[in-house]
Amino acid sequence: MGIVIPVDGPAGSGKSTMAKGIADHFGWDYLETGALYRAVGLRVLDRRGDLGDPALAARCARELRFECRKTPDGWRNFLDGRDVTQALREERVSDAASRVSAFPPVRQALLAFQRSYQDRAGAVVDGRDIGTVVFPEARLKFFLDADIEVRILRRFRELREKGIPFDADALAEDIRARDRRDRERVAAPLLPASDAVRVDTSRRSIDQVLALMLDRIRQEYGEVIEAP
Repeated sequence: MGIVIPVDGPAGSGKSTMAKGIADHFGWDYLETGALYRAVGLRVLDRRGDLGDPALAARCARELRFECRKTPDGWRNFLDGRDVTQALREERVSDAASRVSAFPPVRQALLAFQRSYQDRAGAVVDGRDIGTVVFPEARLKFFLDADIEVRILRRFRELREKGIPFDADALAEDIRARDRRDRERVAAPLLPASDAVRVDTSRRSIDQVLALMLDRIRQEYGEVIEAP
């Protein structure tokens, strides 16, 4: 088993930004598991299926051909060889992902793919249950969080910068509803692992959080990694 760094947290906590930063710094692989669930949600939407149908969602998950790949334009997500990075950020897809991810058969179908990253020399995997379910044996785990209002404002800024239209009130309520679903679902609820390093990103800059996490990784794995 190679080095796997789980990074968990709710929407807008900065987990994907930090996970990519760590992967880039050490030259490791990266997987955004939220994109996996969004890809399942996108598949259901494309088929005009019922987001409340666990059998359909599980079938879409089992048939998924997904890849997170580093390109000259940064980390991009591919579904069936097609770049779907932008499509996966649409609010309708994010909402669909939150719904289908609550189904245990969907989570089970995607588990083996996620765990395959332990065979890489080094990997950073972000999501909501990576440290508790996917890689509970990982030596070092992170759980990022931030005040809900801070996370909502970050999401506003992200969509505005990408030119994606949104309704501010609806988006804020969607994030709150997603938080409730993620924390209250029976299958793999959003919770920090008991041994996770918890980081509040509310009032820290990206550089400050990344530096903190890189230092902690060096402390834990200094004997086997060589930082650039």
